[in-house]
Order: sequence, then C-alpha cells, then structure tokens
Amino acid sequence: MKKIFSVLLLMSMILISSSAFAAFNETIPEDSSISSVKRLAVAFPRHYKTMDTEPTAEELAEVMFYASKVARCYVISYDEIASAIKKDTGVDIKVLDVNKAEEVFEKNVGKYADAYVAVTTATNSKKVQFFFDVKKPDGELVYSFTSQNAMYGRELKGYRKSCEDFYKQFDMAAEKKIKAEEKEAKKKK
Repeated sequence: MKKIFSVLLLMSMILISSSAFAAFNETIPEDSSISSVKRLAVAFPRHYKTMDTEPTAEELAEVMFYASKVARCYVISYDEIASAIKKDTGVDIKVLDVNKAEEVFEKNVGKYADAYVAVTTATNSKKVQFFFDVKKPDGELVYSFTSQNAMYGRELKGYRKSCEDFYKQFDMAAEKKIKAEEKEAKKKK
C-alpha cells in the first residue's frame, strides 16, 4: 500500500511540474466559423532562427505540414500552395520578399483552402513562444492559439511537438463548436 501511495504521489508531482512548464491560451471569436474549416493551408512562418539548434523558417513550414498528421482536417503544405499559385498566376512566391509573398499568398489561398494557419515564433528567451492564427481567406480570424513549452526545447523535435499541440487543440475547438451548433439546431426544432 505504501508503494502504491508513493507511486501515485510521484506521478502527481510529475504532472504538476509538467503543467508548470507548459502554457497555452486559445481564443475562438464568438461568431467564429471554425467548424467550416475542412481544408487548412500552411502559410510561411514568421520565424527567425536565433540558435543553431532551431529550424529555419523553411524547415518550420515543413514541420507545420508534417505535424498535421495528427489533425482531422486536410492540411495543405506551403510548398503545395506555392506551386499552385505559380501554376495559376505565374508568380513564384518563394522568390519574393516575405511581405510581398505573404500578400500574394493571402490573395490566392482561398482557391485552394477554406482557411490558413500562420505561425509566428518569439525566441528571445529560453522558451519558444508560438502564436498560431487561423484565418479565412478574407482575413476573418477563426481561431488563435498561443503556446509556450519549456519541456520541448528549441530543436526541430520540440517545434514539431508544439505544432502537433496546435493541431490537436484546433481539432478539439472545432469539435466543440460543431457540437454546440448541433445542440443549437436541435433547440430551434
């Protein structure tokens, strides 16, 4: 009995200390159309590498796509969107400066996806802070997720875990919104 109590106490301490290292905040606007997002595009990240162990912005764009394997919605990589834009408009956003590429991306992404996720990182401390914004092509913010996790570190693997956390939270938020909409529809009947 004493061993069981010790194990439970140890597990509790681990869980409490883990949650102290991880922090996140999500925002879902009241009139959000998050439940209508079936195809989500990955925008080019606003990320500037400050340590050798961190991924580049290009690598983070890839990580955003590969981390989406945990997502329920269909996720389209930045490279796929860039190729489609080049094919349809003749503009290669990969060679444009960041601001111009972002402008062309936002103007055209609606042809390929219901919404897009833009990630911005802040790496000026020991922890990396991630800001994920999901927007409709018209600029409507449908979901915002901010996370900071000291346990993941500042390597590629840690960035992937943070991106996976985003997709999991996004899916849970969309599922809650769908259930709330269904409940509201039943009330109206």
